[in-house]
Amino acid sequence: MKTKFFFAVIILLSITSASYSQKALPIQVNSLLAKIPELENCVASFKMCTIDSNSEGLVSVKDAGPVINGIQDRLAKNMTDLGNTSMNSSYTNASVPSQDQINQSMQNAMQMQSMSREQLMQMAKSKQNGNVPQPINGNLMKEFGQAQNAASQLSILQTELATKASQLDGEYKSKIQAIPTVIVNCKDFKVQGADVAVPKCDCVKALYLAYYQKRVAIEDEYLQKLNELLHNYLPKFKEQITIIDKVESDLNYGDAINIPTFKTQVVGVQQQALGSLIPLSGVVGNAIKDSGSEYTGIVNTNNNHLPVPCQ
Repeated sequence: MKTKFFFAVIILLSITSASYSQKALPIQVNSLLAKIPELENCVASFKMCTIDSNSEGLVSVKDAGPVINGIQDRLAKNMTDLGNTSMNSSYTNASVPSQDQINQSMQNAMQMQSMSREQLMQMAKSKQNGNVPQPINGNLMKEFGQAQNAASQLSILQTELATKASQLDGEYKSKIQAIPTVIVNCKDFKVQGADVAVPKCDCVKALYLAYYQKRVAIEDEYLQKLNELLHNYLPKFKEQITIIDKVESDLNYGDAINIPTFKTQVVGVQQQALGSLIPLSGVVGNAIKDSGSEYTGIVNTNNNHLPVPCQ
């Protein structure tokens, strides 16, 4: 009898909890994809970045700038909101039961002890059929299958792009590291009243400018190659995300159905679409920050901030 009682309680709980489920966000993921900026060259990257300057005027790059930061902040917020939808829905829709309601539920459960398992299951089914509308038609079910396939394709595209971008990054980092470091071989200039001879600043400046210009030229070439790679993959990302965006909209972001497990799948597909933009924005953001940092060498050298003392 105790087993049947607990079975009855479980059915009551399952019927009650069916109204609490996740919901996707009413957003178009492709609108975020469209905001990811083009990669141009080190000068353009430097202008996009957030720049710090110390008391002596020496500049450095703090981050990739407000455009990338805004995209990544939005992605992080959307992913957090998706993760919290189930909890928020429960807290929003649920109310604390009164003692009378608790007593009534226990009384109902006691009465259900005399029912057979088949009768209990039939009761649960009839209650759910009364509370849960028919979710979607066959065409939308087929469409959702396409969205799931699109999410799988996004995972493949993510891996491919990350691998190729990493290989390209390694190739050009090796080229930059191969540039000989600056050897100051300028004619010494004896400072009047000093015991130490130092090189002339014009000569030192020319050496360091040539060095940083070589680094920037290689970085510009890298940005061009990376931009070509992105232009090859971005339409593929857009194609799959468009499918997911349409299905999410057709399903009214989950409101068109009332089956918790299916709503969870709708949320999961949108999470995969948003998640695919996180490494993509990371690749672009890192490229902007690194290339902007390369250009600071030229800026600081032109402003006579040289690594060695000179006169």
